[in-house]
Amino acid sequence: MNRLISELTRLYFLPDQEWLSWQPDENGERVYMGEGKLTPEILAERLMTGSNLGLSLVSSQGMLRTLVICIDRGCYWEQLAALYQAVQEDLDLPAPAISVSVEDGYQLWFSLAEPVPSQQAQFFLNALRLKYLVDIPLSRLKFRPAIEACANAESLSVLPLMQTLTEPAERWSAFIDPTMGSMFVDESWLEMAPNLDKQAAMLAGVESIKSTDFQRVLTLLQEEAALSASLVESSRSGRESGPQGVATDPPLLSSGVRGNFSDPKSFLMAVMNDPQTCTCDRIEAAKALLPYFANLKV
Repeated sequence: MNRLISELTRLYFLPDQEWLSWQPDENGERVYMGEGKLTPEILAERLMTGSNLGLSLVSSQGMLRTLVICIDRGCYWEQLAALYQAVQEDLDLPAPAISVSVEDGYQLWFSLAEPVPSQQAQFFLNALRLKYLVDIPLSRLKFRPAIEACANAESLSVLPLMQTLTEPAERWSAFIDPTMGSMFVDESWLEMAPNLDKQAAMLAGVESIKSTDFQRVLTLLQEEAALSASLVESSRSGRESGPQGVATDPPLLSSGVRGNFSDPKSFLMAVMNDPQTCTCDRIEAAKALLPYFANLKV
């Protein structure tokens, strides 16, 4: 127990971490109640009894160090697993923790060594969505904290920890070994309480993202977003002069393509022919290029 508390504190807790409990209101909606500072004694009691406990992700100064991406359908496990790998291979960041949740499905937990402003966290999460999860409907994704203003933004600033449900049957949230993720495609929870010592052992191998690395990746993602916006604008301005005036939507920016391009057609050709770009992006680039080749005689 003490080991798990130490690992959770090391990775996810803010200084003077605040916690919340909740009860359903008359409409069945969750009502959060601030309970004050989270102590090891409170955490131990809640973990042992399976009582609900939520972490307040954002401090009173608007800072946070825990970011979570949730996918509520098991059929998207492959996309989540691909993001898990891409974070390490493309962005050179430590592997996030993976959990199954009775409320949120699969979850990726990012830990920051130092708190950052909530705006930076929101940009990071949204950039990952646009880069790696764009083929998943937004209705199947949940971000803690929320990536945009929405009706439930306040509730998304609370992170349920090791949640348990008893209706219609016992269900337990837990951190899992990434290699076992496909086992939870049909049911993204445990049917029995997880061993807390094993949970601690899983978290012991997780590293927080250093401040310098987080800022490096933010800069990279901002540059890619700026380039993507520039390509959109170039494509719009070039529509009138395109072949037969056919308008084409620009494809998503591909991480496999680097360099300067004088026109959208050159960029699309580079994306289509880049073996490091995912197949779906290459197909979209090929579709966008069709008008340029429509009048060619074979």
